[in-house]
Formats: sequence, structure tokens, C-alpha cells
Amino acid sequence: MEKYLINNEIYKDLNEQWYTGKNYVALLRSEAKLRNPWIKLQIKNNFLETKFCSILDVGCGGGLLANDLAEISDNVTGIDIFEESLITARKYNRQKNVNYLKGNALALPFANETFDVVCILDVLEHVDNYQLALKEAVRVVKKSGFIFFHTFNRNLFTKYFVIKAMEWFVKETPKNLHVHHLFIKPSELTFELKKLNCNLIEMKGLNPSFTFKNIVKLICKKEVDENFKFTFSKFLHAGYIGYCRKSGD
Repeated sequence: MEKYLINNEIYKDLNEQWYTGKNYVALLRSEAKLRNPWIKLQIKNNFLETKFCSILDVGCGGGLLANDLAEISDNVTGIDIFEESLITARKYNRQKNVNYLKGNALALPFANETFDVVCILDVLEHVDNYQLALKEAVRVVKKSGFIFFHTFNRNLFTKYFVIKAMEWFVKETPKNLHVHHLFIKPSELTFELKKLNCNLIEMKGLNPSFTFKNIVKLICKKEVDENFKFTFSKFLHAGYIGYCRKSGD
């Protein structure tokens, strides 16, 4: 069976669409509305002084997560392979306190045990070697530090719902925005984290919450409604999010 190459180049020219687009990028914003507050809450629950908590956002794109984390910490770093995305991220960083750098998730330009928290969301399914991306994230996080992740399960449901349905119903969705063979089963991710001496704390589904209004808008206009929402779920059959803690030994 032919394996398609992931089309990461599409993120290079999004510019203002990161924050205003009504196409597939709007789904990223909708996800962020749910997962960003959850990540911030976990950080607040585990660090007394979040202002000084060092956080790395790997594959930060236009800064949807990093700029939000900058509201609770003055020590946030965002890294991405595209300088074009970083320009947008800097523009929307209201606090002007995020350190944005160009770099690769498979070879992070940081010393071992640099950060208290590493976030690697919507990245693992966009690289050919997710094991190496995880290894790098674990390498640069401090002992007893936390790693947050979000990715997609690999099964028939995601093949047709996450990939094909987006191409059919969401306008301007490019070919190979996602490729199915790069999706990761939760059991596979858990196994890799265990190999890297990380203890899984929580893993849960992150799935769209459909309403009649946003379904009609998707079908008729192929646009994502600004009020489109995602919800957490115990089901891991589609997207899933979680975090783990690096061993302190």
C-alpha cells in the first residue's frame, strides 16, 4: 500500500489565517479553546510559581498555545521549522514575552533538562519519526518535569472521519494535511513514553462536539463556525490528549 508524504508546507503561508481563517485552521483554534485552559490548569496545579515556570512549545506554529501560556509564565519558548509562522506568532504575542526560535522537533537546539514543561501538540503525527520527537522532548525536560501531547489514533474511523471528511467538508483542506500511517495508537505512545522513563498521568479523548448549526455550515458553506466546539471524552478513537511526568531518578 502506498504511503503518502505529509504536507507540512501548508503551514508556511497561513499568516493571518492562524487567527482569522474559517477553513481547517479554525479547527485548530477550536481545539485550543478547550485544551489550552486545561494545560494551564495542570501547570498551575503542579507549580507554585507559574510565572517562573520554563515552558517549551514544540511545533508552535502561529503561537496559538505559546501565546496563551505566556499569560501565566514569563519563561515561554516556541519553536517551529517555519520562520513565516513565527512572524505571525510574535505579532499576536500581546505580552511580547515569548522567545520564538526557528528549529526542528527532531533535533531541539537546547541542552538536556532545560525546561519544566514541554508541549508537543499536533506534531507527532507530522513527523516521520515520532519516537525521535518524543525522545527529544524528554531529553530537554527536567527530571520530574511534564510533557503534554496531542495526536490522533490510527484506525478506520480516523482514516475516514479525520482525513477524508475534512477533505470533503472543510474548504481549502489541502491534500495530505494528515496521512494515516503517521497516526499513533495510544498503546504505541504509552509504550514509547514508558521506554523513556516517563509516567503517564492522564490520557483522554479530544473530539468535536457537533451541533445542527455547525453541521449545516460545514455542508453548505464548507466553513468552520467560530463557535465550533471540542469536548473531552473517555473515548480515544479519534484525537487524544494527555500528559506524563519524567522520572526523577
